[in-house]
Amino acid sequence: MDSSSMNSNNVEVWIYDLSKGLARSMSMPLLGKQIDGIWHTGIVAYGKEYFFGGDSIECCSPGGTVLGQPDSKVNLGTTEIPYDIFHEHLRELSQTSFRACDYHLLHRNCNNFSSEVAQFLTGKDIPSHITGLPDEVMNTPFGQMILPMLNSMSVNPGGGSQKVFGESQPSHRVVVPAVSQSAPSQYPSGTASRDQPKKVDCITFNPKQVPVVADICDEVSRTSQEVSLLVELMEYLDTESPSWSVSPAHVKLLGSLLSSSNGFPERQSHILRMFQKLLTKTDAVAIIKRCDSTTLLEQLSLDNMASVQTLCNLCSTAEGYRHCLLTRRNILEKLPQSLNTCNQAEEIDSFLSAMLNVAVHHKLADDLDIQFTCAIVEYLNTNSEADWKTVELALKTLWNFMSNNAEVKMLAFAMGLNLDKYTSSSGNREQPESLNNVVNQLLQLQAA
Repeated sequence: MDSSSMNSNNVEVWIYDLSKGLARSMSMPLLGKQIDGIWHTGIVAYGKEYFFGGDSIECCSPGGTVLGQPDSKVNLGTTEIPYDIFHEHLRELSQTSFRACDYHLLHRNCNNFSSEVAQFLTGKDIPSHITGLPDEVMNTPFGQMILPMLNSMSVNPGGGSQKVFGESQPSHRVVVPAVSQSAPSQYPSGTASRDQPKKVDCITFNPKQVPVVADICDEVSRTSQEVSLLVELMEYLDTESPSWSVSPAHVKLLGSLLSSSNGFPERQSHILRMFQKLLTKTDAVAIIKRCDSTTLLEQLSLDNMASVQTLCNLCSTAEGYRHCLLTRRNILEKLPQSLNTCNQAEEIDSFLSAMLNVAVHHKLADDLDIQFTCAIVEYLNTNSEADWKTVELALKTLWNFMSNNAEVKMLAFAMGLNLDKYTSSSGNREQPESLNNVVNQLLQLQAA
């Protein structure tokens, strides 16, 4: 960048919805008014995107944070302020009104920073519905109820960003300090304290049969080496306790086959079942991490049950979950939105199983806790006819998140989570004992 350049530079505000659509669907029942998003903004100018988070003033290439591309962009016009003067202004802000210690989610946040920078560069402000959102929320009874939680939160989308002044410190969390004194001393079946080893296995889907080569690919379109690798992989998956392990070459082939199966749903389902089976093997995730697994993991989506069940298996171990969090966090963030679009019980259970595995291994207190909790409470509130297995999956997942974070617990009950309809006193005599145990532990958590 030529600091002496006086050329005009375009200035835009890029707008992101941190709630991923949940605010739009949940704001009316919670707040009594429609809120279209929980907004994060960055100013795009001089070829970079600038924003203020819980760490500092940061910058990255436009759209370079873990939030990806913005939900909308607003052109604020152009600026003739030279880059070196702009940079010096940022330095002054970083030492005065926008120091890391000054961050406050409601009163001095990314949107206040964007407003300040926009006016400095162009004389125009960012849209008022963004800067006015905190007051709009706080002027509701629910807003006052969650005020203690909001006062302790910070947002830093980070990812590919670096501090404008100081060392780079990538981050992508909405940080909510956990309140340890609220955690109960006993745990329902299927869960455990986050400060202790987990006492129960996560849910996995283990297909009973491995498909044959003809189900997977046209042998004519594959080399003899690829067919040989495929036969070896099938033999490995079909062996209860194999004495050998697959190699990265086998995993890469599986990714290639999955990629070429687009447009062939039945073939794609067979390959995903193989991927599911592979993820039940103890060394599978380590092998996937060693090789170029981008093709394989990028094929996972939420538009078919086999893919959701594969994601569930990937998140069934701590190592697999961490790998998914680092490489495909975006698909985890879409799980809550997809849950309430399911119609069939088997689909719902697949989504809840994946969410349960995430809850068991998720050690951060961040936006995933909030998104998952809101989606599950909404599901339970609107699906009174759900079968007991589904209810138990949902409540176990809630318990894992709520026991780790007092504010998330408060949010769930504020949304109207009603445990009374699942107690023995409600007359549900056919309710399984395992569900009763989970309900009792949640009642203890509510009373704590």
